[in-house]
Amino acid sequence: MVYNNPWGVFLTEARNILEKAFKLAYPEIEVDIQLDKPPSREYGDLSCSTCLSLAKKISAKPIDVAEAVLKRISLENTVFIEKIVVSEPGYLNIHLKRSLMVGEALKSALMLKDEWGYVKTDKPLRVVVEHTSVNPIHPITIGHARNTFLGDSLARILNARGHSVSRHFYIDDVGGQVALLAYAYKLAGDMIFKLDAKPDHAIGKVYTAISALTEIRKLKSKAENLRKLGRYEDARRVEDELSDWIEVLSEVEKKNSDILQILLDGMKTSDPDEEVREILRAYELGSEEAKRLIRPVVEKCLIGFKETLERVDVSFDSWDWESEVVWSSIVRKVLNDLMKSGYVKFENGVPEFEAGKIAEDPTIRKRLRIPDGFEVPSLTLLRADGLTLYPTRDIAYSILKFQNADRVINVVGFDQTLPQMQVRIALYVLGYREQAENQLHYSYGLVKFPGFKMSSRRGRYVTLDHLLDEAEARACMEVSKISPQLSEDERRRIAKSVGISAVKYSLISIEPSKDVVFDWDRVLDFKRNSAPFILYSYARAHGITSKVGGKPPEEFDPNLLTQPLEEELGLNIAMFPQVFIEASENLTPHTLAMYCNNLATIFNSFYDSHPVIKAEKAIREARLALVEAFKITMRNALKLIGITPVERM
Repeated sequence: MVYNNPWGVFLTEARNILEKAFKLAYPEIEVDIQLDKPPSREYGDLSCSTCLSLAKKISAKPIDVAEAVLKRISLENTVFIEKIVVSEPGYLNIHLKRSLMVGEALKSALMLKDEWGYVKTDKPLRVVVEHTSVNPIHPITIGHARNTFLGDSLARILNARGHSVSRHFYIDDVGGQVALLAYAYKLAGDMIFKLDAKPDHAIGKVYTAISALTEIRKLKSKAENLRKLGRYEDARRVEDELSDWIEVLSEVEKKNSDILQILLDGMKTSDPDEEVREILRAYELGSEEAKRLIRPVVEKCLIGFKETLERVDVSFDSWDWESEVVWSSIVRKVLNDLMKSGYVKFENGVPEFEAGKIAEDPTIRKRLRIPDGFEVPSLTLLRADGLTLYPTRDIAYSILKFQNADRVINVVGFDQTLPQMQVRIALYVLGYREQAENQLHYSYGLVKFPGFKMSSRRGRYVTLDHLLDEAEARACMEVSKISPQLSEDERRRIAKSVGISAVKYSLISIEPSKDVVFDWDRVLDFKRNSAPFILYSYARAHGITSKVGGKPPEEFDPNLLTQPLEEELGLNIAMFPQVFIEASENLTPHTLAMYCNNLATIFNSFYDSHPVIKAEKAIREARLALVEAFKITMRNALKLIGITPVERM
């Protein structure tokens, strides 16, 4: 028999017989069955602590409660449960038929191959995963890369689960930053694209240059005015910031003095602030002249993005322009409908949506996942000059995303927690209640480089391209040490895969709520918890199976896999489908990364302890089946986090 999820069957059996036994022993009491992994194997494979909480509720001894439940347990119709025993102070310990579980898991993995572990949901949904969505004013940085790899993993996981997934990139081409970049393009023309071979890198450099020039101009004026008013302490603070920008400008001048001079000359005959405001206003109104300034720059930047994304095997189904949302009628409809809702007030002539009033309702707060005690301020809908603000545009974009989706997942940093809440509240008020509940903000922490403070405007960032280049170079040195006999081309090919995988794994394997501290020693550690470590285990396994022609044995006896490491490896293979289901339901790619690391650790211990090819024939066949099942499982698990294994290291 082929099992899609053998460990899941075991869990279901355990839960069902315990629920039935508790109901027979204590029919008047509702209990919640708690199943956990016991501290050691002597206590079985699952442990139930429900008797302890129930005993407290009915003023009885936990051990007596456990014995009463045990008497009413029947294992008659179970497949994988060997026995259930009671242990102090009142645990019910469930023992698995380990050999049977290992055998069924190996047979199922070998039979299902590339589909092993990917248990399909019985309620498939249409899901939009919007991720990356980097502002088109600089290259993709390491901080954005975490968004990219988390979003891509979520899409892969949900797709494997049987959902219909659409990956969206939101092109943020409306706003002050892009208007400032367009102003630089107006002054310097196509010369801005010559600052670097890669267009997004060139654009990042010119954006830093124009930002420095305009900020220095503003800060000088501000400091002078503060000194005239006698506010010397405030003036000093502004001058400190001014010094930082002058340093940025000095760095730009060393590398790109020509473009800097062109920008400076152009700024002498125009008011930068007024020019940027006019470009912004004209573009939002759909001016053809403004489009000719903004679209070419943004499109060039997107070319650079796509080159980087192709390099890391990340693709999108839809590239959504923010300007297209603005130019459609939906933004105006959102504004008009909110005005009619009774939750809009005017402050200094500007409309503000009173999101906090709606959030006072505890039912709505719960439905929209707003934490207790979290204060939701009003949301300003328009600028003083009548132009839209990005949260208003986000409300409209959310409505558009739901036209072909049951669920929308926005992968956005923690700093967007409040705007994301306000958008959900606005959707709720506009009558999109189901959509508001089904829009999820998938937040994540920062990526930090020790001793380096990043700032996109100041041009102080680590690009993903640079990171990948360095990862590949470092990986190549390690591969050369491990396998000096390989050709230069082969080493570079392997290093490319290992380097990209190392960066991906380092950003996915940490729980999203935590910051990532990027450390090369950890990222490329071939001995533990890294992509190179995991890939090395797969290469070792492939080395074994390639010696017998790469085909698993047609017949094998799983009962011969009696060694603790054989059993442990087999059981962890059996757990993969359940790990996958939980990762898809909880949206936790990091748990799959950790599973891969644990599986690799067990396999490496097995590899070091038990010969396969040189073992006696029957044992060799069983171990070959185990190794092949490991390869299938690892390959399928890595695919979910965007990593392709290598066959040689």
